[in-house]
Amino acid sequence: MEMAKTFNDMCGAVTSKRLLGQVLVEGGFITTEQLERALQEQARTGEKLGEVLVRQGLVEPVEVRAAVAVQGRIGTYEEAIRAAAGVRRQMGELLLQARWITPDALDRALTEQRLTGERLGEVLLRQELLTPQERDAVLEFQRRQADDTEASTPLRLGEILVATGEITRSQLDAVLDLKRTSGRRVGELLVDAGFAHPQQVARGLRLQEKLVTAALVAVLSMAGVAGAGDLDPAGSRAASAGAKITVSATVAPRATLKVVHQRPELVITGADIARGYVDVPSASRIEVRNNSPAGYLLVFEDRDGFLQAFDQVQVRGLGTEVQIGRSGGWIPQPYSRGTETMELSYRFILMKHARPGTYAWPLTVTTRPL
Repeated sequence: MEMAKTFNDMCGAVTSKRLLGQVLVEGGFITTEQLERALQEQARTGEKLGEVLVRQGLVEPVEVRAAVAVQGRIGTYEEAIRAAAGVRRQMGELLLQARWITPDALDRALTEQRLTGERLGEVLLRQELLTPQERDAVLEFQRRQADDTEASTPLRLGEILVATGEITRSQLDAVLDLKRTSGRRVGELLVDAGFAHPQQVARGLRLQEKLVTAALVAVLSMAGVAGAGDLDPAGSRAASAGAKITVSATVAPRATLKVVHQRPELVITGADIARGYVDVPSASRIEVRNNSPAGYLLVFEDRDGFLQAFDQVQVRGLGTEVQIGRSGGWIPQPYSRGTETMELSYRFILMKHARPGTYAWPLTVTTRPL
């Protein structure tokens, strides 16, 4: 079934490499909707996703090269933590950067912090805007940003410029030697040495900020499973009082759907046939939980060939009216923290040969993470 093929292309196999589309969405290079359209085009043409996005003018080739270089190095919680780089920011700024909380929510938490004198993380915990694991994860990420000892981590400016072909490895090594003795910034040294233009350094810094955001989102999305609160500064967990083991957690995005209510039958009357459609208000009530910041898909599938009796189905209750065909369809939805409840109504557009009667409900609905 073509829809299933497209979905598999979108989600990919579970590996320790984050999907390219994931990195680009989480880093703010593209939107979930743009990724969905590009994936549909990729399924049609057989091109690589990066090629489609460049052809559509959504990203530059250098952005694809940077994301490809990083995606294999932030696939686990520990890898993403170790990749932390860039300018050290406060907890609230990091959470806004990751789009993990809204500006309004942060303002309310900061107002309460000023009244209580607590740490911001404790306020966010009490307001249920963060879990303990997420709080510990963002604090560890913040601490790693301030640590300048791991100069070869993939999100350092120099590594990004090497990965995108702006400078060579030997040029970076030479500049890093100078940095150790002078204490000056890598970008300044690259320009002074004639290895890079100021515009290349500025573009590298913009890429760095987006890729750091993608790594931070990866850390937060994997924090609950990886057990961030137990991570020690070396990236390992205590196995006993006298021993330590290193644990790598590969966490796939996950979305679950619970059907709270579903009308079991569809009734078609003679009046419906004369009108050409059947309206079924409040036919489905569903609850969705999703841990992928890229969002998720609502997948509507034909149940035992029943959809062949309809020209199309219009689904309402998702913020805007959407249409699916006789083979089913999928609808991308944005990320939402916690449980999201939706009540769906339908308009079934009838084929000319439709007959009155009572029929089994023709659709199934499931969910998949992006």
